[in-house]
Amino acid sequence: MNGMTGAAVAGSAGGGDVGRARMMVFRAFLAQNVAVGSAFGGFGVSVLPLQQMYGASRGTTTLALALCVLVLGLVSPLVATLIGRIGLRWTMMIGTLISGAGYALLAIAPSMPIVLLLYALPIGVGLAMFGPFPSSVLASNWFRHNPGPALGVANMPLFVALLPMVGLILIRDHGLVAFYLTLAGLHVALLPIILGVSDAPEGAAGQPGEGHGHGGGAMAPARTLLRSPAFWVMCLGAGYLNAVGITGVSHLVAFLAERGVAASAAAGLLSIMGAAAVIGSLAIGFLCGRFGAPIALAMIAAGLAVSWLALLGTTSFPLMALSTLMLGAGGAGVFPAVNMLSARLFGQASLARAIGLFGLVTLPLTFFLPPLAGVLRDMVDGYLPVVMIIIGGCILMMLIFLALARSGRQVNARAVPV
Repeated sequence: MNGMTGAAVAGSAGGGDVGRARMMVFRAFLAQNVAVGSAFGGFGVSVLPLQQMYGASRGTTTLALALCVLVLGLVSPLVATLIGRIGLRWTMMIGTLISGAGYALLAIAPSMPIVLLLYALPIGVGLAMFGPFPSSVLASNWFRHNPGPALGVANMPLFVALLPMVGLILIRDHGLVAFYLTLAGLHVALLPIILGVSDAPEGAAGQPGEGHGHGGGAMAPARTLLRSPAFWVMCLGAGYLNAVGITGVSHLVAFLAERGVAASAAAGLLSIMGAAAVIGSLAIGFLCGRFGAPIALAMIAAGLAVSWLALLGTTSFPLMALSTLMLGAGGAGVFPAVNMLSARLFGQASLARAIGLFGLVTLPLTFFLPPLAGVLRDMVDGYLPVVMIIIGGCILMMLIFLALARSGRQVNARAVPV
């Protein structure tokens, strides 16, 4: 955490121990990074070795991460209830143990069906219990007056940038088993950090995620959100962009290999994508504040389309690096932008419910798009149709968010008294 970011986070704390609050954000940052870095960064560099080890198709292999994401979305609403019953510390501890056990079992998995099962259950459930959702709750609980900077820091996916390069070396020199055991070891090392988690400052009653707190009475019922056209527009647009980000993590190395890019260069580009995600997580707050969340999401969609078009048309490493930089920054910016858009559309009190429903409603997109991309690639023996569909969809989502931004401006203009 650099000085400026730390100052911003500290400045948002209201009363209480600022030093302890910073440590809670740091714990959230580490938990989120181990969870997301292992699941996404680790998977991206292990796709081809998994396929070769078990003789599976590309579509079957990439189904592993899709199953993990599916279980993550299904379990997250239950995790919110669990946090309310036993608190963040024990929820995250149990999740870390479950996920770590999943990676240890992957090291001895005898077949691809077992690999798929392990990614779905222990890893998917664990990701929900100690990954981005509970980590974000922890950070926002300690900086409830202005959670934006704390959320930006907690959601920086630094390990997504580091693990592909580490994984490439481990897999090359020691094999896939050593890589999975290393991921399990990261989870074990995280346990003492999670043990120091405290749900919220003393006296901060009623905050989301507190063991004994209760939310305010202004939260909108689920049926109200589900009847809102704006909610479905947000789900369609941002859900597709999320799915494109997951597809990129799952297929980038294989896509680049098909384009004739060396394995070391491909892993380096995957690390650049992860590093850019750190930038995107922090930068999205500025874009949303300056232009509004719908415009920021439209810019993300445009950036993803341009990036994939560039990757399709060049094998120049500098241009590919710039493209993957945009891919990483854009993909990481979707979740914070959705949080800000949900708060603007439905109010801060309804944010948790809106995000929970968003995760469930968008599951078909995030679950099916990555493996379908692999299946389509296997059918036509090439990634060209896959990338063209991604580009076309991103352009459509850009237009949708621009229309949402325009409709929001018109509503605000009508609300201004003449």
